[in-house]
Amino acid sequence: MMVTIDRAGRVVVPKEVRDRLGLVAGSQLDITVLRDAIRLERRREPARALSWTDDGRPYFPAVAGQITTDADVQDLRDALQR
Repeated sequence: MMVTIDRAGRVVVPKEVRDRLGLVAGSQLDITVLRDAIRLERRREPARALSWTDDGRPYFPAVAGQITTDADVQDLRDALQR
């Protein structure tokens, strides 16, 4: 997908990409320079604390003002598969 840098050095992230990654106005991205490439990654909040039920099932305890996102669940699944 081709994008263009404007005079101010800005790049517009296409709507399709923003929607797919859940990026909205004010979203923060980390930028990494890799030789001749640039990598942008959505900055995520620190990992949510994981707890375990008495029978060994993982869960995220409720935290006021914080929702469990699909990314939280995917991170949990990835961690459990390691």
